[in-house]
Parts: sequence; structure tokens; C-alpha cells
Amino acid sequence: MKKQMVLALSVSLIAGLASVCHAEEKVKLTGLFVAHPLTKSVNEMQWLSEIEEEAGVDVEWEQIYTDWNQLKSTRLSSGNIPDIMINATSDSDYTTYSGLFMELTDLVEEYAPNVKAMFEEEPDTLALARTEEGEIYALPKFQGKWPDCNGVLFINKVWLDNLGLEAPTSLSELKDVLVAFRDNDANGNGDATDEIPLDFNGWFGSAYSVTNLIGSWGIQLTNWGTDGYFSEDGQVKNYAADERYKALMTYLADLYAEGLINKNAITNDYSMFQSLSRGDADGNAIVGVVFGWEATDKFGPLLFDQYVPVGPFTDDVDDLATSDPRWTYDFSGLNMSSNRICMSATCADPAAAMRFIDQFYRPDVSVQVLFGGISDGCVSQIDEDHFKVEDPLDPNTDSGTWKWTSTFADNGPMYIRRSTQIDMAQDMTYALEEREQYKEAIARIDMEKEYYPQMFMRYSAEDQNTLAVTQAAISNVAESFWGIWLTGEAPIEDTWEDYLVQLEGAGLSQNLEIRQAAYDAYLGK
Repeated sequence: MKKQMVLALSVSLIAGLASVCHAEEKVKLTGLFVAHPLTKSVNEMQWLSEIEEEAGVDVEWEQIYTDWNQLKSTRLSSGNIPDIMINATSDSDYTTYSGLFMELTDLVEEYAPNVKAMFEEEPDTLALARTEEGEIYALPKFQGKWPDCNGVLFINKVWLDNLGLEAPTSLSELKDVLVAFRDNDANGNGDATDEIPLDFNGWFGSAYSVTNLIGSWGIQLTNWGTDGYFSEDGQVKNYAADERYKALMTYLADLYAEGLINKNAITNDYSMFQSLSRGDADGNAIVGVVFGWEATDKFGPLLFDQYVPVGPFTDDVDDLATSDPRWTYDFSGLNMSSNRICMSATCADPAAAMRFIDQFYRPDVSVQVLFGGISDGCVSQIDEDHFKVEDPLDPNTDSGTWKWTSTFADNGPMYIRRSTQIDMAQDMTYALEEREQYKEAIARIDMEKEYYPQMFMRYSAEDQNTLAVTQAAISNVAESFWGIWLTGEAPIEDTWEDYLVQLEGAGLSQNLEIRQAAYDAYLGK
């Protein structure tokens, strides 16, 4: 009897040990991450090792910093891709390389409770993830703490005070202030010719272009990069063909002719645009009014406290006036991105891979994906749903740069809930405070009729091809005219009708029809 008990105990012990050994066996996966040039090796990210451990996987990572767009087609065409790919694919890849990627709908349902929560709580993320056929090949991100708009229009408050001026509230007042900046040595350095009253960067779709002033005419722009498309009363339009764009260009051409706009803004690249806002060699501000992301980023540590947000401006310069000037609404574009993470169709253990992917969407992990690891000293966890972004460990690095150095940052998959409390670093604190200026204007948006959801709209392959061809032609026409209008090389009034004919010949009506159908489908989601 005793011998039988001992034997039974031995068998039980051996089975238990085998079970423990089996439990400790990790699933081997391969992964690829397309990283920002500043980002340290993923093998140095403690938070990533921790979630691999918790998910029971061991990922062999490949990290690519440059030339992925050149390498991608070769890699995907080979059919031999890693089990998991982060920040590496686009919507067209899933049709171009059909069968290469895992369809994730059932895997999310069974193994990804955090991803499911994101889809349920933020339905636009599901719209962003799905193809036109309703399939899911990659998961998006949601980082719901970024502000409502991308661009802030800054004005130099010191210059206003030096000249005894108030911040402008209308387009005519804006011009008067710019004239004063031009003529009165606003920066007080004894040189009345070195001031740049107004500067900008880019044109259609740029967060820092003066085309954003079209909100003064009541046009609601949403999410930069939409090639001039917007929604009004449920109809998709393009402001490039709108009388209000003509009015904007007339106003801007007048400013340019008066020497109130930087004459090199058309050709300056972004680095020069940033450099001018940082002042001259003696530390004097030389730009009066300019768009930017955040004051410390735009003007640097010496000049940022001279600038305050301004706008929107009412239209009092023509007969198209509206009592409700608008400001760009960019919440979706700033807080969501598609194609953050996907899986190979040949992954040997899709369940394990999906359980690992779901780790990125945990509340605590998502904060670390964006800002850096708790174990690495980048973030502190105050309580279950409250975190603090710590100052950079490198005192010579700003918070924005440190984020990109320390972790996946905006390139990673994540779901930062709206309910999660985060004590932000100085730059984000300033960014959120600066945008209080535009809360009233943004609150005027009728989301059912004025929100243009281009990033969520889906098209057939045929329509995608048509849009690609027509949009290239439309953009070519628009871009060939705005510069000569702004600089006065061609009179707007004399060339406007011919311009409209060229837009139509480029396929604008066909383009609008396709987009309207996709817009209506989105509203019926």
C-alpha cells in the first residue's frame, strides 16, 4: 500500500514538474519594427521585455530605421515576412499582397480583450481597421490625450505691447497689426526692416499654412492632409473650387503685395521655417505671426514666452462674412492612426501572437508605448489609472525628443483611454493650454454634417485607382495657380473662371461623386 502511494506521489510530482517546464516554454515569434531614427534598440526597452514575459513569448526583433519604403516591396513580394510587423504596412498592401497577412477578426474576438474594448469604446477605430469588405488585417492606435487641433496661430505679445496694440479679432484688424509690425521696429532692436510680420509653411493640407484661415469664411476643416476636401450640410466639397477660397486668396495676395508675408515662405523648407521663428543671432524675435505646434517647440527656450495664441478671425473684408468663424478640428488625425501592427498569415501560433499584440493595448502598457517605460524611469504609475510623464533622464534633451528616443512613441500600437489620467510633460501641458483659445470655435462643429472623415472612408480598388489619377491632376491645377495668385503674377479675378474649368477637366466632379458615396457609407456605419 505504501509502495503504491509513493509511486502515485512520484508520478504526480513528475507530471507537475513536466507541467511547470511546459508552462515555462515560450512561444518563439519574429517581429519587425520600423522605427524613428532617434529610437533606441527595442532590446533595451524593459517594458517590452516585460510584456513578452507576461504573454509567454520570446520575440526575435528586427529594427529598421531608414529606407523601409524602398525595401518593403522586395520583402513583401518574397512572401517571407516576420510573424508581427509594427508601423510597416499600408492599406494597399493587403490587396497588393493578398494572402500574405492574417485576417484578425476572429483572433481579436477570442484573444484580445483590450483591442475589443477599443473597438467598442471608440467605434472610429474599428472603421479605421476594417477594409471595404469588413476584414481586419492590421490594428490601429488610439492615444486619446492629444488636443483637438494641430496648428496654433501665434502672435508676438511683446510686439503688441511695444506698439500699444490689442490682439486682432477680425481679418481687417489682423492686417492692421501686420502693417504696424512692418513699419514700427516692433522688436525694438533699432532696425525697422528685419521684422517678418507673417510667415507660413506648406499649402493645402499643411497644419502651418495660411490656407487654414479659410475658417474665417465658415469652412470647417478637419484633419489636415485632405487636399482641400470638407463637408458642409452633408455634402462633400473642395474649397479649391469655392468662392470663399477665391476670397481668401484675394485677401492673402493683398497682404503679400503690402510686404506683410514672408516673400520666401513659398520656397522655404520646414527647417528654415522653424529657424526663422527662433529669432536672429542676437536673440531678437523676427517673426510676428506664425502657425506652429507648441510655443517651446516653435520659438525655442529664449523666445517662447513672447508668443500667445490668436484667432479665429471674423471676416470683415468682403460680402461673404459669417458670424461663426471656424478653426481646424484635427482630433482624429492626432489621436488615431491605422496599420500600427499586423500578423503574417504563416504565423505558426496566431493565438500566442494575438495575446502578445493585445498586451500593447493594456492601459498601463499603452502609456509606456507612447512615453517610455516605467522600469526605465520615463513614466511613474501613481495609481491604477493615473500616470506621470517624468522629465527626460538626459537633461540636454527636451521631452518630445526624449519620447522618440526612449520608446515606440507615436509609431506604436496602443489604446490610451480617455479615462486614463496622465500628468504630461511641459511641452504637452503647454500644447493643451494653448488650444483653449479655439474651444469655442471647435464647439460649433456639427459632427453629422460638417465633419469630413477622410481617414475612415473606404473605397473599392477601382475607385482608389480613379481617385489617385484624378487627385494628381486636380492638385496639379490647384498648385499651379496659388503661387502666382499669392505673388500677384496673375490677377485672381481675371483667371478664376479658367481655373475652375481646368479643375473640372482634371476630374473634380468625378472625384467628389466617389468621395460622397464613401462619406455616405461612413455615416451609415
